[in-house]
Amino acid sequence: MLDNNITGIFKLSLAFGKQQLFHNADLSIRQGEKVCITGPSGSGKTTFLNLLMGFQQASEGEVRILGTLLREDNVKEVRAKMAWLPQEISVDAETGRELLMLPFSFRQNRKHKPEEDRIASLLTSLNLETDLLEQKTDTLSGGQKQRLALASCLLLQKPLLLLDEPSSALDDASVDAVADALEALPDTTLITVSHDERWFRRMERIIKIEQIQGTDGHNL
Repeated sequence: MLDNNITGIFKLSLAFGKQQLFHNADLSIRQGEKVCITGPSGSGKTTFLNLLMGFQQASEGEVRILGTLLREDNVKEVRAKMAWLPQEISVDAETGRELLMLPFSFRQNRKHKPEEDRIASLLTSLNLETDLLEQKTDTLSGGQKQRLALASCLLLQKPLLLLDEPSSALDDASVDAVADALEALPDTTLITVSHDERWFRRMERIIKIEQIQGTDGHNL
């Protein structure tokens, strides 16, 4: 029986046309574990995250998130347990504050709207000045927008974080600041996709996508 403290992908297969991305994959991730999925471009890293979020369906096998079997009829319930940071930050927000607070405009998140002191403390931990909140988003750097979007994810306080290339626009100091902030959340499970060696050094486990793709399955 699967423990509720496990995020797991078991005996998972996925194909697009004749291309087999995963076959008989067997993977489990502990609660609070910080892992990184890596591999060459086009190998299926982002597809892996899409499977966890239910945006794509496996051709066979099952996905369990925090003990819940992911199905078409409960995908919204499962997604409510996770926060997702895409690689490209493309949202309709005029200011840094609008970008940060966008998730809290949705009804299901309004009750989690953070206090100003919590926002200020988190931004400081991510090497961001609070005055960025009042700036126009088109004046912010890619790294600043990436960290503001990450701050949104953290403020939601979900038990599972999915991050796609979270260090792609960051300098070395910012990579360390982000990793430190994530390490300070021992009960939060972190699944990232990255090819950044700086990021690898801060993760507890690195999983190469080719290990998941083996036709005979690979227990990681």
